[in-house]
Amino acid sequence: MELIKRGDLRLLLADEGKHIRSVDDVYVPEHVDPETGEIVPGHFPYYAEMIFLAEQIKEKDIPKLYVEEVKE
Repeated sequence: MELIKRGDLRLLLADEGKHIRSVDDVYVPEHVDPETGEIVPGHFPYYAEMIFLAEQIKEKDIPKLYVEEVKE
């Protein structure tokens, strides 16, 4: 991952052949809710090749918030 700063603009770019996702955005398979018995649809993570970072995100916190993975 590469952080590019231009004035107030901060852009997080994935390396070539990779993409970025939030650490908390993980795959969840379809399953049945044990309390209601309803089918809960599965969730696939959202990936990006570039992310515009908010001002409040500190450079030291980026590895705690985002993961870079090889594209499949």
